[in-house]
Amino acid sequence: MGLIRLLLACGVVFSHTSTINGYSPLAGNLAVQCFYIISGFYMAMVLTEKYTGKGSGYLFYTNRALKIYPVYWLNLILLILFNLVTLAWHYPGTLDFYFKYQTPSWWTLIYLIIANVVLIGLDWTFLFGINKSGNLYFTKNFNTQKPSVYNYAFNSIAWTIGVELLFYIIAPWLNKRKWWLLLTFFAASLALRLLFDFMFGDTAPWNYMFFPTQLMFFIAGMLSYKFFVDIKKIKPGKKVSVFIYGIFVAVILFNYQVFPETYLKNIVLFICVTCCTPIAFDLTKRSKTDRFLGNLSYPIYITQALAIRLTASKRFPLILDRGLTTLIVVVILAVIIDKSMSVYIEKIRVKRFNKFKHQTGEPALQLAGKP
Repeated sequence: MGLIRLLLACGVVFSHTSTINGYSPLAGNLAVQCFYIISGFYMAMVLTEKYTGKGSGYLFYTNRALKIYPVYWLNLILLILFNLVTLAWHYPGTLDFYFKYQTPSWWTLIYLIIANVVLIGLDWTFLFGINKSGNLYFTKNFNTQKPSVYNYAFNSIAWTIGVELLFYIIAPWLNKRKWWLLLTFFAASLALRLLFDFMFGDTAPWNYMFFPTQLMFFIAGMLSYKFFVDIKKIKPGKKVSVFIYGIFVAVILFNYQVFPETYLKNIVLFICVTCCTPIAFDLTKRSKTDRFLGNLSYPIYITQALAIRLTASKRFPLILDRGLTTLIVVVILAVIIDKSMSVYIEKIRVKRFNKFKHQTGEPALQLAGKP
């Protein structure tokens, strides 16, 4: 699944910069929702196969935090430093919204600090407007607000991680539910999405950035894992698995290029991701190359905000166009982070996991296991 996740991350980068002569794997919003499906699959898998027994919930949450926060905080610090430099150079940046455009009230400032640091609540910045007193209020369409509250986030792209964290909080509980109850939650999330579409139209944040309407994607991934358990019993041949994986990769690579954007096209994409993820995972789970590519997906995703700011400078040399240039920069940063930071964090996570398993008398996990 590493190549798939890498392609999805590239799609998000291109959606925030530019395509390469009109090419992009798929639209950024679709890539994010595909990530949600894959996340649901992985969380169902690790909660079922690895994080079991008394005390496993605490280990699951803390290991997830180790996976998410150190890399995010590193980028947050770099972004704040970058903004301090640009502020001194009188170049517009995030800090201008705090001091020049609309100074937030104390309560708003506390919320913004918490959201920027812990990520939970960062997605809510798209639900608010900010008035002349610096206080927040709910809005139906954040794009009509001046300034938009998401501009107060140093890494506004990371709002999707805030949505992921909300799912992580309830994932252990959801994973213990019967399939029919998961289907009920899926239907409720879909119904809410359709209701908001009727009320507000197909507009953000309600169709894309509101966790209750995105829960259906995570649940689709969890149901996909239940399908994976059955697939392992059937044991499809390698040729069949390779064929399905090839279709999966092709769908991701050419989704943006083939056919106009419609609900039907998106539904086909999501069904493909849900059905193909188990087979793609089973086919690639022992590949070191695929694992390396997968390891880069999160650093690429979380570091793109910094790379985008760097390549936005008029003095920054562009290679063909801004999209390709930003991708090259962000991949370089991601490799540096992976080799200098993520690899050591992963050792800590595996060590903690194996210590827990030793205490419960269960088999330890090799480093490649990615708990």
